[in-house]
Amino acid sequence: MNLLITGGLGFIGSNFIRLILEKYPDFEIWNLDAMTYAGNPENLHDYVNHSCYHFVKGSICNYELVDYLLSEYNIEAIINFAAESHVDRSISNPDVFVDTNVKGTLTLLNAFKKYRHQVKKYVQISTDEVYGDLAGCDDLFREDTSYDPSSPYAATKAGSDHLVRAWGRT
Repeated sequence: MNLLITGGLGFIGSNFIRLILEKYPDFEIWNLDAMTYAGNPENLHDYVNHSCYHFVKGSICNYELVDYLLSEYNIEAIINFAAESHVDRSISNPDVFVDTNVKGTLTLLNAFKKYRHQVKKYVQISTDEVYGDLAGCDDLFREDTSYDPSSPYAATKAGSDHLVRAWGRT
């Protein structure tokens, strides 16, 4: 299986890539990462020369690049870990969060739609922040808990989640 994993140099994305390459040695992974503050090449330094791992520096907002990767490498699934994160940064610079978290997700979904005959799965990685603050909450959050984002970061992740859900229904 050929996977496009976005944001794979981050902590969670890089650990997911490690797991996939160890558990499924025949899978090919293309890791699209913009290498912003959260991306750390050291997370996957021991996979740089792995025959099934391919790093691509770029943004999920770049439709031409995403389109090229899907068509050129016969990508069968997209797993989107890419995100601007950190609540404090979202307050001081929310535009970057809207661009990556909402518009970037839309870019991936548009490409997914174009290649729906080939790309069989799209997985969106979210955050518990979309449900709001834990303080004073007696119950655990569940997937059907109402969204109540309390920061620009959480709002952009909630927006991207809603796009993905709507895409799945239409």
